[in-house]
Amino acid sequence: MRAILFLLGGLLAVLAFMFYVRTNLITPEKMFFFTLEVQGKKKHDEVVKELVEKLNQKGLKVIRTLPMSKVIHERGVKDFPNYTTVLACDIPEKKELLRKVPFMSVLIPCSIAVYEKNGKTLITAPKEILFIKDYSKELGDKYVQLIADVYQKLRIAVAEVAEEELN
Repeated sequence: MRAILFLLGGLLAVLAFMFYVRTNLITPEKMFFFTLEVQGKKKHDEVVKELVEKLNQKGLKVIRTLPMSKVIHERGVKDFPNYTTVLACDIPEKKELLRKVPFMSVLIPCSIAVYEKNGKTLITAPKEILFIKDYSKELGDKYVQLIADVYQKLRIAVAEVAEEELN
């Protein structure tokens, strides 16, 4: 009887752990997106400006900033929070990469969101790892490394912008 209770307790513990992991650690948002909260008292527009500068400094040329919230405000939704999409990663190899594997346009150019949620400013970008893992044969080593390098630079730029200001 004790053995059965022990097994049931162990099974219950494993199921509880799996539930916790599934609901808190492995969510689609955490699997597919890299998100950092901006520290300090930086305003949304200041974060966008700083992000554009950092991306350009790292060779991830910014193509355009799209002030999504301004468009939504103009359409009558006044309480929509600040939201800007930054299109970047205009790299020299982009045309060659997209000719070879057109659907990689979901990664190159990079789409980075700067937005406010619950009184915080957040920066979010997609994670490349699942794409390059699943399509490494189509991409080839050269493009797998290229995309990995681009996204490493992108994460560094985002982390530098999200850090608290040193005074």
